[in-house]
Amino acid sequence: LIDDFLANGKALRGLIDLCEAAGATVEGIGIAVEKGFQGGGDALRAEGYDVDSLAIVESMNPETGEITFRH
Repeated sequence: LIDDFLANGKALRGLIDLCEAAGATVEGIGIAVEKGFQGGGDALRAEGYDVDSLAIVESMNPETGEITFRH
């Protein structure tokens, strides 16, 4: 599966459920930008899914506009 953003994982979880209900096996998940501070990617990884993100945002400061990425 490929998606642009991953936050809490609810939308992607729905897509996974839909695919699996149709008899498909999800072999991996590719994400452009993951909001790591919302935990969706970590939850899916804990379920055993292979989640690869191009960028993982660790934190965002709305006052300064500073964005910290996970290494």
